[in-house]
Order: sequence, then C-alpha cells, then structure tokens
Amino acid sequence: PPCTPPFPAINGAIVVFAKVPHPGTSKTRLSPLLGADGAASLAQAMLSDILICLSHCSPLKHTVKVLVYAPGTKTAESKLVSILSSLGLDYHFLNEREGRVAEGKKEEQNENENVDLEIHPPLQTTS
Repeated sequence: PPCTPPFPAINGAIVVFAKVPHPGTSKTRLSPLLGADGAASLAQAMLSDILICLSHCSPLKHTVKVLVYAPGTKTAESKLVSILSSLGLDYHFLNEREGRVAEGKKEEQNENENVDLEIHPPLQTTS
C-alpha cells in the first residue's frame, strides 16, 4: 500500500513501542475466542504488519527505525530477534527497561541520573 506520512520525512527516527507477543500475555481478551496461542499469533501478525509497513515506506527510507520492547527478559529478546530475522527487517531494538532493571529486580535510581542505554544495531539480514 502507498505510504504518505502525515509529516515531512527527514533523516530522524521513528520509535515503535511494543510488547513481545507471548501466549497468555498477548491479546488476552481474545484468548477465549482464539486460544492463547492464537491471540499471540494475532499480536505477532499485527506487530509484523506495522514493522513491515514502516520499513517499506519510501519517504522513510533514511529514517532510523527503533523498536522498544517489553518485557525485558532474554526470552522476549530472543523472540524479538526471531521475528525481525524472519521478516528480514533492519530495526534497532532496545529493551524498554534496559539500564534500570537488572535480572527482573528494580534498582533504585535518581530521576536526575543519566541512564546509558544500549541500543542494539539492526540485525544483519540477507536480502
């Protein structure tokens, strides 16, 4: 489908915030109808659609695309890497709590304190 952003495209960034699809936690209100796996599959399809749409939007060709994901677990990161790899997309990705949460425990942090966040570079895809 044609892509016409409602703003002038410049060499900036677009950030997408998303929960990593997982059975039992994704689209839970649809679980009675679709089942937990079906609801997670729908969530993954919806996320994939928006990521593909943004990636193939020619006015955004030179715009950096960043995917900020939750939850901040290794399992979620692995699932995200799998999704991005299967789609062949070049997104930077970042755990939404990186720098503030270690091993699932909240750490005390002064709100004025700087947080160094590691933004993972795009996956190397073969296209």
